Amino acid sequence: MAKSSVRYPAEWEKQSATWLAFPHNKTNWYGERGVKIRKFYVELVRNITEFQPVNLLLPSKNFLTDEEKTALANRPFPVNFIVIKTNDIWIRDYGPFFMKKGNKKVVIETQFNAWGAKFPPWGLDNAIPQKIAAKMGLPLIESVPYIFEGGAIEVNGDGLGITTEDCLVGKNRNDVKHLNKVAKALRKAFGLKDLLVLPHGLHGDHTDGHIDNVARFVAKDRIVMCMADNKRSPNAPILSEAKFIIEKWLFRHYGESAVVDTLPLPPQRVLDDGQILPASYMNYIYVNGGLIFPKYKSPNDAKAKKYFESVYPDRKVIGIDCRTVIEEGGSLHCMSKHESD
Repeated sequence: MAKSSVRYPAEWEKQSATWLAFPHNKTNWYGERGVKIRKFYVELVRNITEFQPVNLLLPSKNFLTDEEKTALANRPFPVNFIVIKTNDIWIRDYGPFFMKKGNKKVVIETQFNAWGAKFPPWGLDNAIPQKIAAKMGLPLIESVPYIFEGGAIEVNGDGLGITTEDCLVGKNRNDVKHLNKVAKALRKAFGLKDLLVLPHGLHGDHTDGHIDNVARFVAKDRIVMCMADNKRSPNAPILSEAKFIIEKWLFRHYGESAVVDTLPLPPQRVLDDGQILPASYMNYIYVNGGLIFPKYKSPNDAKAKKYFESVYPDRKVIGIDCRTVIEEGGSLHCMSKHESD
């Protein structure tokens, strides 16, 4: 690719920081859940700052308790507190995309409406990319005029990307007749030579099926994806079809070096109201020298840890219990945004 072209780096490349938005929405995080999620965030920030800085969005200057501030002080890498109001925690989806244009760091944004207008309000979240770009003094070089979220794209840093059709078009998203136009705009914005559009994501995922719960690149020519142990699971045919499509596509680009690995899904918990919590080991995050993956108190947690250690022997692999945060339908990748170096 030309040196001046825009490039979205792979997440395993060197990062400047991890961005998080501290939970404050009492509609979602109330009572004991509110207490648990705050403890979870402090633990997550402490883990990340063993490896790299964290930029933490807060709704107000004195929002953290003294105990929380003490826990986040004097870390190996700093926690930078930034007062910018948000509607919710899912900064992966509404936050800026940190790109490289030549040797310059730049920002692009897409439009956010809380996954097809499911969870209003979202106005504060949709404004976050411009506010962060201004705060960091980074040029916002493109505003893609389509509804799209950060968890809906996965790239390998070598010109390839993967997404799902249900996240590109559908109810309160982009018009179905504009599918090709949306895909073309995303290829251009992310500097991709090819964007694979899978039919569906996980069953019951209220994001409409983000790719970051289905399949992730672990190298430019290697992908790990989840599979359903239970063949009667509604995810079984979805994931079998996805695996077939991904293998064919990756082989076309990389030939015999292409590899597609699989990890079993943790048990999919169903709430009393019938809502499915789409737990997946694919929702892991990279930090410099490390990898942090979600645990769900499942026997498959150990399989996930062993897999990540085998792929990345030089990275420290850490598992964090994500049973609290998954109650709102997301996990580590959904709630964080990487800033490439």
